[in-house]
Amino acid sequence: MVPRLRALAASSGVAAALLAAPAAADPEGGAAPEAVRERAEAYVLFLEAQDLAAAGEFRKAREKMEKVAELDPQAPRVRSALARLCLRLGDRPCAEAQATRAVALTENDPDGHLVLAELARDRYRESGDARYLDRAIQELKAAVEVDPNDVGVWTYLIRLLGSEGRFDEAEEVARRAAATPGLDAAAPWLVLARALVAAGQTDRAVSLLEGVEVQGRAALPLLELLVELEGRRHDLEGQVSALSRLRALRPNDPEIAHRLGLGYLRLGRTFDAVRTLEAALALRRADPLIRRDLAEALVRMGRGAEALELLAGLADIYVTPRTLLVWAQAAEQAGRWQEAAERYESLVRALDDDRQKELAPVFRLRAARDRLRAGEPEDALAALDALDPGDASVLRLRLQALDAAGRAGEAAALLDSRLEEAPEDPWLIALSVDRARDKGAEEALEVALAALPPGPERHRLAARVAGILTGWQAADLAARLLDAVGLPPDPDPVVLRARAITLQAAGRLGEAEAAFRRLLEVDPDDHRVLNDLGYLLANAGRSLPEAIRLVERALELRPDTPAYLDSLAWALHRSGRSEEALPLLLKAVQRATGDAVAEMREHLGDVYAALGQTDRAVAEWKAALGLGFDRLPEDRERLLGKIRRHERSAVRP
Repeated sequence: MVPRLRALAASSGVAAALLAAPAAADPEGGAAPEAVRERAEAYVLFLEAQDLAAAGEFRKAREKMEKVAELDPQAPRVRSALARLCLRLGDRPCAEAQATRAVALTENDPDGHLVLAELARDRYRESGDARYLDRAIQELKAAVEVDPNDVGVWTYLIRLLGSEGRFDEAEEVARRAAATPGLDAAAPWLVLARALVAAGQTDRAVSLLEGVEVQGRAALPLLELLVELEGRRHDLEGQVSALSRLRALRPNDPEIAHRLGLGYLRLGRTFDAVRTLEAALALRRADPLIRRDLAEALVRMGRGAEALELLAGLADIYVTPRTLLVWAQAAEQAGRWQEAAERYESLVRALDDDRQKELAPVFRLRAARDRLRAGEPEDALAALDALDPGDASVLRLRLQALDAAGRAGEAAALLDSRLEEAPEDPWLIALSVDRARDKGAEEALEVALAALPPGPERHRLAARVAGILTGWQAADLAARLLDAVGLPPDPDPVVLRARAITLQAAGRLGEAEAAFRRLLEVDPDDHRVLNDLGYLLANAGRSLPEAIRLVERALELRPDTPAYLDSLAWALHRSGRSEEALPLLLKAVQRATGDAVAEMREHLGDVYAALGQTDRAVAEWKAALGLGFDRLPEDRERLLGKIRRHERSAVRP
């Protein structure tokens, strides 16, 4: 605690005490003239001492105060003020003598106890003798007994205990202080929490703040500190919880709403993020950062057209690479392919040198794909020129662009030349089969079988081609290819897994399950197979306890894998345990990337619907539609059916 001149700071109180002191009476009953004169002189001297102390003239102030003490030797507050001045001047014997006398003169003056506490504290720090520390604590406790409404004394006591690691005692003191009528109930807890943080006990400080029962606006500083500490601990859930409580107390603060919305977004709670960021924007409509962040949240909910309205007119200073990516995704969801391509191209130019090599090819490919969707095949081909011609995705898009540009012969010649160079490349074989699909499934199958060489690698090559075709939404054709090739004489896990995945995608679930189980016989701890079989069973609504056990084992082997979290959540939901499924799905959505997010959003909608939260369910299904804009027609129709059945009772976020 910073030494203070408590008595000097309370001049009117001391002056009143001086003037109220007993004085000699004259025979007529009035005060003797000499007594009146001394009282007046003491009062003037006291005021002069006060002015000198305020000006930092402590030595002169002491001299004045000593004269006051001579005029009124029984005034305890004068003694404690003199003790404080002696302490300021480093005269410990004087300070101790005057403070001791002040305490002896009255029980109602806390300042003598404070001086004695500071003297004991200093001696403890010099000697390390714990007796002095105990003395300091005793004196401070005596001071708060005299004046329980002095928050400064409580603070001093809590900090002293905290500085010595005596936090259990400090917590008890803080509890007493907080319960004192008229005292700020939050102040003692703030002091204690900061002392804990200073001692490296941030976790205990957080637990303390979470458990404090301070209500109303008095809790604001506690919640603000809690938000800060949760941020230091990188505990996003804790920070969001504290921000949510803070926002309940300050609902019209756009900054809190903005921070809370971003927290929800990072947690995967996108519905809540949209709702909260919309509220923040309503409070501060011109804020470009809120507009930008709300646009990102809307894109994650598949509402790209609305996001574009927020991004339009955004000043260049706020258009970062991240913003350009959100903008491109929004345009894709809205079907504005040319705008999407332009944003991806701008994004490539905005990347720094360190990220160009890693990310530029990905965004250039997206731009080329959107150019093709926009009906600009020549522009798509020009964009592809900057990419690796040996990349299978680049080659596939180039063939599609050549076909769209009326240059099918050139496309066929290009693929033939590549096949001549690498006739056993599974991607090239898959491309040739994919192009033959236009002539019918039988011809496509013949192309595939003709391309597969005889020998021991035939089955593995067929499995890889089937996997590629399944990824291109040609699972039926892929399954027929594997049927035609058959299984190798000896079990091959690579072939078996490709067969199981392909059969599952083709809807041949019994055969897929048998293949997965055979794989587990080979390797019971294959986390991919454990998850795949568990999901298959959950999706079919069969053997749900087993499905849960399988996916839980997969998660033991690969904790927090988004796809496995989704599978476990889906199995729990199908078992009627939707409340348990919800946090797992939110975690999966938070961590997942790419095309998998759309399916997870659909699952999330189903879980919300089971929990009776129809507005959230409809919003998630719409998100699945917007995020999976290139899904199969039957998938889109299934989602639209769910939305139509529930939308009348839903409230849009």
